[in-house]
Amino acid sequence: MNPIRDIVILCNNRMAFPAIQTLHSLGRLHTIGLPAENEDVKAFCSVFAAKAGVNLIVMEKLKLNIHLQEIVRINTLKCVFTMTFPWKIPEEIIEKNPNVFYNFHYGLLPEMRGADPVFESIRKQKHESGISVHAIEKEIDKGKIILKKTLPLRTDFTHGMLCTHLSYLASYILPELFTLLHLNDKGVQQDETLAQYYKKPTITDVSIKWEHQNSKSIQALVNACNPWNKGAYTQWNGINIRVLEVSQIQTATEQAKTPGTVLEINENNGLIIQCYDNTLLRINTVYTDEGFMSGHKLLAFGLKNGEQFASI
Repeated sequence: MNPIRDIVILCNNRMAFPAIQTLHSLGRLHTIGLPAENEDVKAFCSVFAAKAGVNLIVMEKLKLNIHLQEIVRINTLKCVFTMTFPWKIPEEIIEKNPNVFYNFHYGLLPEMRGADPVFESIRKQKHESGISVHAIEKEIDKGKIILKKTLPLRTDFTHGMLCTHLSYLASYILPELFTLLHLNDKGVQQDETLAQYYKKPTITDVSIKWEHQNSKSIQALVNACNPWNKGAYTQWNGINIRVLEVSQIQTATEQAKTPGTVLEINENNGLIIQCYDNTLLRINTVYTDEGFMSGHKLLAFGLKNGEQFASI
């Protein structure tokens, strides 16, 4: 007996790709839907859909209702999975199609609600991340949780690395999720006393605060901004610099300087900065308008010992 193609994935990010491939290998993938303006995702999905023989819907926000009505009319439809899909599913569509729409949230609910739980999990130095599959309801990220899987969050994980780990985790949990849905599992209500909602990161969120952040905190922020923001912002001599990769130095100075002060810059030891609470940080990689480079190469810009980076 051949598996029935009964799953639709709505996506907007590479994080959905492993799940798309797994669903196809299981014979369950019917349709991929994605926003028209996302050229990178559209390029992958167009080629994959053509080779796999699955349906592809390139969606426009103003026509979202029309697209969704087309999807729910699929005769074999069992579920619609949203994975990083940017648009809210209209309430009337959800009400007319109960137990159909489920969201893969790439963070632990209810503690990590919001636009980018990967960024917040790393920035806040959480010890674990994970995926929460929940029913889509009227309120964003508040539906009953059908399945939650955790993933240890290492201190050296960048945003990109965690996204990759979570994308494969999403594909691995599909068989278990299908079992729960087949058993008509309605999930568990989220504990609102634990709920936290984080808005999309602003420039303030991705900027280093030298006067308040120690080396560990800055490292977490830098990792959370790599690669999607090309690093965390700082400024020197009117030049915007993004710090892309750093490492902590365990020894402290005998006489602490003002946080943000350059303690050393040379090819042998790199670029070493004084941070808050008498902690030190080596800046390994930076990004400027001139390109990606090692931290010590800021010597060419005139940066020298004793100068200070500024918070934006």
